[in-house]
Amino acid sequence: MDVTTQVVQAINGWLAELERAVLGPALQAAGQLLFQTPALDSVPSIQTGWQTTRVIADALFVLALLAGGILVMASGTFETEYTAKRLLPRIGLAAVLANSSLALCGALIQLDNALVQALLGPNAASTLWAQLTAGAGRGDTGGEVLASLVGLATALLAVLLVVVYIVRSLVLVVGTVLAPLALACYALPQTEEVAQLWWRVYAAGLFIQVLQAALIAIGSQLIAHTDWLGASSVLVGGLVLVTLLYLLLKLPFLAYRWAFRQPVRSNRIVQVVAIAAKALA
Repeated sequence: MDVTTQVVQAINGWLAELERAVLGPALQAAGQLLFQTPALDSVPSIQTGWQTTRVIADALFVLALLAGGILVMASGTFETEYTAKRLLPRIGLAAVLANSSLALCGALIQLDNALVQALLGPNAASTLWAQLTAGAGRGDTGGEVLASLVGLATALLAVLLVVVYIVRSLVLVVGTVLAPLALACYALPQTEEVAQLWWRVYAAGLFIQVLQAALIAIGSQLIAHTDWLGASSVLVGGLVLVTLLYLLLKLPFLAYRWAFRQPVRSNRIVQVVAIAAKALA
């Protein structure tokens, strides 16, 4: 056996070993995160943080009433007329939303989980996901090197998907804790953009899971019947799985782009928050 053959076999063995080490845990972690959002409203630390922001929001409603009174008295000097009949319902609705935001977030999370379960059925992680990824890492995809490369690409996308879902969970945690302050901003027309941004970001972060569930339901059928491509093989199924994972990874970025309606760095609110955070640091 010449040196070249030994080097090629060593590389093949290393790639296969690396694939076996990362592919299974990556797919398992992705399956645990993709199909259910934790009940954040039941977490004690999140409840404590929400209580703190709710108290701050309630205190700020006093300032909102003062600001509303000033706007009403100075109504004739602005392009838009502000009246008590227009401002008081806004302040009242903002107060109700701010003080009930934890229950509202919990209800939205339950709705999201119910929609995912309706699309994929119960225990999707142990049934549908297991069937979907059963062919990943199989060595009969047309060669040892090709099988390892497809498996590593699958593992890489699964790891990135796990990272994205961790970031999604953090965004939902922060959104739940800051919900009273964000929804309190609806009290005045000058600050309602903050409340609207909160709704878009929270809805995008939460219900993107429903779109991904629908994509998984479709993808599972496409992987099981690859003859729609005119070719049926383990290699084609593996590449379809890679494509599906890439689309699952891409959807959250499209959702958040829709939520901010512009690049995140160009959003005025994000810039203000970043400047304030730097000042505090």
